[in-house]
Amino acid sequence: MNEPGAVPPWLAQPWETLVQRAAAGHLPGGLLVTGAEGVGKGLLVTALLQRLFCERAAGTQPACGECGGCRSFVGGVHPELHDVMPPESGKEIPVDAVREAGEFLALSGSGDWRVLRLHPADAMNASAANALLKTLEEPPAGGLIVLESARPSALPATIRSRCQDLHLPAPDLEAARDWLAAGASEPAAVDEAWAASLGRPVVAAELLADPERHAAWRQEREALAELLQARELHSAVTQLARCNLETLLPRWQALLLSAQRWLASGEVDRFGAQFPQDRLQAFARERGARGLASLVQESRRWQRRARAQLNPQLRLEDMAAAMLPQTNAGRLASRGRSGAY
Repeated sequence: MNEPGAVPPWLAQPWETLVQRAAAGHLPGGLLVTGAEGVGKGLLVTALLQRLFCERAAGTQPACGECGGCRSFVGGVHPELHDVMPPESGKEIPVDAVREAGEFLALSGSGDWRVLRLHPADAMNASAANALLKTLEEPPAGGLIVLESARPSALPATIRSRCQDLHLPAPDLEAARDWLAAGASEPAAVDEAWAASLGRPVVAAELLADPERHAAWRQEREALAELLQARELHSAVTQLARCNLETLLPRWQALLLSAQRWLASGEVDRFGAQFPQDRLQAFARERGARGLASLVQESRRWQRRARAQLNPQLRLEDMAAAMLPQTNAGRLASRGRSGAY
């Protein structure tokens, strides 16, 4: 969607600031880049590091994408960069990986920069964070440690205090529209992707570019639309079971918030506009302000416990039962089937 090495428009200001500081030799030894998931932390850091290793670019120009430094960076073999990530999605960054990275950073390099990148940094376990702390306290000359995190509060205060924090706020759609439109077949597709991504531009771009992700969103939308008018548990759970709970849950909560906003203001937000309006409005009226507030509260509990080792079928039954227009006794009976969830 962009020329090689360039950043999206909502990241232009932090990009220029970082490149200017790098040129002046004023980058900190530890840089903590924070912001919501999908706001573009990885895009900014990748563009910055490629620019640091580029052999041709000047001023605030993006990396050229053609020189030896750019080619080795893009190929993942640049000798002055060490990436640290969890071995698998959802796993921790172990202490051995951080110790190895610290040893790499201590070696003398052949260029101006020697970079250690941790993403997501909040995946470090306690031992790994303690190992990194020793390196942050005395980073070598020319050494740069970049941490990316959507959950900086999960990092130890000792780590945060030794880094300069660069927070990236989420842009509005107008700031991201042209960037997203480059990968869209029609303007309406941008609005749909933005709504489906819950206002996360990188996720919206992935939806536009990946037919499988887009199909998964459509399946989730269909399941949630049916849930708005469901009257019995089995059919509702059957459709929900076809969805990925990790992406379904935040969208489910967004749908409840859409219903709550419509009932309070009479206005439909971007996410709510993706669903049949008669179903959304009937659902909101039937539950009422108090019922919707209770459901929103319950949806937060579902998200907090999303990674708990619970029976997926029973979990979905409990969640779907909360949405059905049934008596308190019926809801309690449903809760009894799902145990402790």
